[in-house]
Amino acid sequence: MTPATKTRTRRDPEQRIADLQKQIESIKTRAERQKVKKSPVLRHLRAAVKSIDTAIENSDDAVMRKELSEARSTLSACLGLNGVVVPFAPTTKPAGARRARGEVGDLTERLLDYVLRNPGRRGEHIAAEIGTDALTMRLPMKKLIADGKVRTTVQRRGMAYFAA
Repeated sequence: MTPATKTRTRRDPEQRIADLQKQIESIKTRAERQKVKKSPVLRHLRAAVKSIDTAIENSDDAVMRKELSEARSTLSACLGLNGVVVPFAPTTKPAGARRARGEVGDLTERLLDYVLRNPGRRGEHIAAEIGTDALTMRLPMKKLIADGKVRTTVQRRGMAYFAA
């Protein structure tokens, strides 16, 4: 019997570069965490951002979420001035959680208003501009299309939305 030979897979330059970029990002993240740990001001700002994220996730009031998001962006900007990168704000509830009717209605109104002012924009652009993600806006946008308030055209990389 011959021992099983191990085949060695060689990575192409793009894979090696991608792996090195991941390592660089992890080193930067680790250095950032250490910087935050050392400075009490940055530590408290980071804790405040996390607390605001929790409040946004648990709030059912759209106005309250908007105001909390504005406060979060201010604190994130302060952290950014010190070189600390803050992850994006939570925009969706946990998987399986149902949205309140008012939340869907509010998002529907914001989507229609945005499409009226900015015809021809794609879904990911609309989602970024109104502060949500493409999955969250899918149901309200489908309702607007079904009601005949919004029409779509298919482009190379996605669907463009226009007011009907």
